[in-house]
Amino acid sequence: MKDKVLAWLRLFRVVNLPTVPGDVLVGAACVIALNTLSFERLGDVAARSIVGAALASILIYMFGLADNDIIGANTDKGRPIPDGLISLPAARLARGLCWLGTLAIGYAIKLPPEWWCAAMALLVSIALYNRTKTSFHMGLCRALNVLCGAAALSPRVIPVDTSRWEALLNRGTFAALGAAAVWLVYIAAVTKYSEGEEADDAKKSRVGFLVGVIVYLQLAALLLLVFCNGMVKPLLVAGALLLIALRVMKRLLPRVSAS
Repeated sequence: MKDKVLAWLRLFRVVNLPTVPGDVLVGAACVIALNTLSFERLGDVAARSIVGAALASILIYMFGLADNDIIGANTDKGRPIPDGLISLPAARLARGLCWLGTLAIGYAIKLPPEWWCAAMALLVSIALYNRTKTSFHMGLCRALNVLCGAAALSPRVIPVDTSRWEALLNRGTFAALGAAAVWLVYIAAVTKYSEGEEADDAKKSRVGFLVGVIVYLQLAALLLLVFCNGMVKPLLVAGALLLIALRVMKRLLPRVSAS
């Protein structure tokens, strides 16, 4: 039973999960920091949008991990599926449930059409990466995750008489695009560097560390945005809690692969 649980934790790379919501926080913080006056009237709607988008991104990330291991079931030795610890039908079911969960959250929270477009683009990018293994597509996945955070909030922080295009093309969205570009370059570089890590334990450890560094980039971005607008402080606190969660999980689950 313990081996089965560990296998599922390895399949979903749970030690990496705390790095995912931070991307959404950065995208949302960009929108909040640069659209102060209209944001003040949102209240709980903004909080629900941010939490919903963050949870959805975690499920999309888990979908991608399951999809990746399903595709590599015959080649990725040392993973739970080829080792016989998780069956292909069970992995496919888990993949489907992750996607259904994403749809359920988007519907329940009533996330705007812009978020649905960003989420679909993220799904496509994940599918392309799993089938091509190009570092660009991996970087694009994390960049689109930032944009999911911005898209979940951006249409809701502008005056009601503003057109849809003006709602989408606000200063916060452009700031989120800048952050997304940084994420793309960093993660693409880490992914490129990680090639061949399976045969080198030291390199695999370094890659795990570099993946974890993304949380510090998220915190740096959130801290910078706090100086632009104090209303971002709750998101900075949330980012700090994600860093603590990452460190704790790495300490408690050293046997779970981080990449």
